[in-house]
Amino acid sequence: MPSSSAKPNPSHTLVRDADPVLLGVRQARKSAEHGPVPPYVERDADHEIDKALQAAAVGGGLVLIRGDSTAGKSRAAFEAMSRALSDRRLLIPGRGMSLDSCVEEARALSRRGHQCVVWLDDLEHYLGPSLLDQVVLRELVCLRAVLLATMRLSEYDRRTPRLTGTAKGDDAYSRIDLSDPVLKAAHIIDLRRRWSDAELARTGTQTDPRLLEALRHHKRYGIAEYVSAGPPLWDRWHNARYLGGNPRGHALVSTAVDLARCGLVPVSTELIASLHSRYLADEESAMLSPEPLEEAMAWACQDPLGASRLLMPAGQDLWRPFDYLVDTLSQLPDAPPVPDAVRETAVEHARSVQERYSVGVSCYRAERIDLALRAFLPSAETGHVDSMLYVGSIFLDQNREAEAETWWRRLAKAGNARGMLNLGVRSHRKGQRKKAEKWWRRAFDAGLPDAAARLANVHEDRGEHEEAERLWRIALDAEVPEAYFRFGLLAYQRNEYEEAERLYLEGAQRGHRECTTNLAQVFLAREDYEEAEKLYLIAAEAGDCVAMRALGLLNEWRGRIHPVDEDPEERSRRIGESLQNLFHEAEREGKWNGAARSAREWYQRAFDSGDLTSLRLLGNLYQRRAKYGKAHKCYRRAAKLGDPASAAYFNKPVLAYVRAHDVPFDEEDKWDETPWRPSPRTLRVLEAALEIEADMAAEGLKELQDRPITTSDWAIGCFDVLPSQTWNQSLVWRQQMIQTFDDLAKDIKEGHSPRPRSTGEEMALHLALEHAAAITEDSPDLAEEFTEGLPEQPDDYDWFTCKDLLFEDHDVLMLYEPWMEGIEDPGDSVNQHMDMANLHPDDWFKPFRSEDARDPDRDFRY
Repeated sequence: MPSSSAKPNPSHTLVRDADPVLLGVRQARKSAEHGPVPPYVERDADHEIDKALQAAAVGGGLVLIRGDSTAGKSRAAFEAMSRALSDRRLLIPGRGMSLDSCVEEARALSRRGHQCVVWLDDLEHYLGPSLLDQVVLRELVCLRAVLLATMRLSEYDRRTPRLTGTAKGDDAYSRIDLSDPVLKAAHIIDLRRRWSDAELARTGTQTDPRLLEALRHHKRYGIAEYVSAGPPLWDRWHNARYLGGNPRGHALVSTAVDLARCGLVPVSTELIASLHSRYLADEESAMLSPEPLEEAMAWACQDPLGASRLLMPAGQDLWRPFDYLVDTLSQLPDAPPVPDAVRETAVEHARSVQERYSVGVSCYRAERIDLALRAFLPSAETGHVDSMLYVGSIFLDQNREAEAETWWRRLAKAGNARGMLNLGVRSHRKGQRKKAEKWWRRAFDAGLPDAAARLANVHEDRGEHEEAERLWRIALDAEVPEAYFRFGLLAYQRNEYEEAERLYLEGAQRGHRECTTNLAQVFLAREDYEEAEKLYLIAAEAGDCVAMRALGLLNEWRGRIHPVDEDPEERSRRIGESLQNLFHEAEREGKWNGAARSAREWYQRAFDSGDLTSLRLLGNLYQRRAKYGKAHKCYRRAAKLGDPASAAYFNKPVLAYVRAHDVPFDEEDKWDETPWRPSPRTLRVLEAALEIEADMAAEGLKELQDRPITTSDWAIGCFDVLPSQTWNQSLVWRQQMIQTFDDLAKDIKEGHSPRPRSTGEEMALHLALEHAAAITEDSPDLAEEFTEGLPEQPDDYDWFTCKDLLFEDHDVLMLYEPWMEGIEDPGDSVNQHMDMANLHPDDWFKPFRSEDARDPDRDFRY
């Protein structure tokens, strides 16, 4: 394998003459009868690789073979290159070095009529400014060069997009985009570590004993993985710490592996030796009498199988651990964390820009943000773009937006489009819409398709739908996650669920949290709860508070309505019962205690992440658990913070401070079948309350019109004290609400009891009763003025009886209860079970029965 100091190959070796081992193809175990590289077994991906190389040969391009360590990437790339491009000249740039000289070599070859292949094994060592960037790639492609690269999945994953912030749309800052533009331009082909049945069958036709031995272990390992001695070396490392082994050698390799996990590789013998003693600190290792340091180092660097070593040479006194060890350890579900002291040492010893960047990314992923910032800052100060992006995003995550803005400006000044994009977001959050559009336009002109989505929103707000659609299409063609979310939402609204699922999946795979959440909603709708929960978990861990809220609902629902192992017939019977019995029965069974705890934790996490609705849902959970004090505290806090349903909860009409009447019972009344009606004085005060409510509502409507109501609204008639489901209704709806007060007042004026004929009239009467009770309790002089000349009766102002007997039921008041959210929907199971009618705001003014319809020619206020 070329060392890190290798230069572009000046001899222009033909591909057909290349040595696979020198190009990085791993040697197999020693064999007296066979060479260092076993016969090649055709891989399923070969046909796709060949097609990609043939296409690149015509007009130039980058082909990337991606897979796990020891999946056979380098060998597959070498064999494909030998098949399809054998007559081309081979250029091998040095790792970590500028590719300018490689471009010059390719240009010189082109002038002489030769075409070349640029070999980029382990592509991560070539990416970045002054290395293989968009400019260099474009120049090589223009020369019709084929760039053939390999990359481990772990390294590719490090360059996938990361999300920052929790806001959506124009208020969302840009992702930390680790996916290099070069990677986006590559034709990527995945090579699996575990071989398919067809590949195994082809292996069985070989005669090389190393391949046949690997075939016997295929159920646990991949063929290439076993041939390259990955599993035996893993065992050699782990078994070394036990009695009769090499405990100090084990500690040295462990140190190098953890430093590599920190992003620092290669490392010197001195650094490994200075840290390894902490891996010998446990009592068991101390009892094993570790071998001398020189002996331990020699053991770690041995090549016992003629294939790979635990520590691979990487320059003068520099070593890197066999990458199979690093990847395999990192993939273990119970992998031990890197010790803090080792991570801190990695930050201190990272010298080059690339080392500091790699260590910084590792610290960031390990949530050691303090160390990440220390690693990134020196490189960011020198103008390293990716480090600057991270520094700005770290400040953003810490709510230090002004400091983040400083870095966005430095990035924009350096010509970085993502810095421009974030400056646009910052301006938008400040309310500077024109400045935001200017920055987004600059980012778009600089070639950042993410800006197209922002500009599309700007044009939509102006009503310029044709231009907005053009920009959305550009964003979708460029695979901008926000575009997948937008078109997925449109498809879902059109009931095109398969298309919505496809679009959400594309967005989710690109790291878009809301796409992941909405994809979970698609699975939830088809009752695939297990898959929905997995997706919600992914989105929640990425910081999406709506997903956290959904997990709370899912956990609460699972324990409350569908206890574990419940028989389907039993479930059907239970759902047919009232909610209260349902909750109590689940409580007695003890089925949802754990689910409730889990739900509570998710609601709390969602609220802590900025989701106000989850605070109300936490209150609902406490309410159902009969912890009314805690529920009340949640609702009050949510109401203060602006949650409409919680605020409306405190507006529910009640007869506060009113005493129940103790009216003497007359035996002669026992057989009186005359319908009960309030006393004349009671009706007169109630009529006045209805008229006052109507006039106050009409006055408030002059200001309100059809504007949505918020929790900050006050003194706009009855509208801000209605259930929150009505807060977005139109001007006409509000005029109809005022009419309900007038109609009930007219009933009294004409000598009738005010019997509500619709849901709107029920609500109006509840509000008027509360108002009338307040008049008689707080303003008795005003009540006397209203009732002057009317005789007193024992049941005057018996508002409790009015509330009991003037209504058929009090279903409309359930709309005020936060835990009854959704009950207004005619399709809601509780609504259907309790035979509720016309609770949805759209149905408030429909008569309960046809005979209840009022005269359409009656007097109207509007």
